[in-house]
Amino acid sequence: MSRHGRDAPKGADVDGWTELLAETLAPGSSKKALRAYLKAVSEKGWDYVNWLTHYKSAPHLDAEIGIAAVEHILATFTATRLRWQLAAGARCASCGSYAMAAGACVRCGWEDPEYQPPEQVELSEEERAARLAEPHVLSSDVDTFVTPEDYRRTVGRR
Repeated sequence: MSRHGRDAPKGADVDGWTELLAETLAPGSSKKALRAYLKAVSEKGWDYVNWLTHYKSAPHLDAEIGIAAVEHILATFTATRLRWQLAAGARCASCGSYAMAAGACVRCGWEDPEYQPPEQVELSEEERAARLAEPHVLSSDVDTFVTPEDYRRTVGRR
């Protein structure tokens, strides 16, 4: 049962999870507009991507639009999560500023005595070399999702 008095959504229920996330990250009447925006952008974006997944003759640019929609959803929820974290107590105890970085206030210099830096993952030279040797394709490179037949068909139309 979630803190909102209902069962957690099923694993693949994107709409249910994003609604629950929006309610968690933007609670209360003062955040009503933000919460509504999060729900709307998520619902419309996922509707489009779901349609695109099943539309066999979608042009290449439809995939670009789908990627942009998902990027926007993720960026908006990420920014809201950061905003939620700030509201949860990341203010300077001395001057009240939100300008905190690595446990210190950028404005007045106050340092949080309880700040714990994130754990750093140290890689051996061998691990680093192995990771750098593997090919990497940016996730926004839609061509990686196009079959050779699709590519030939697209190029042939030009």
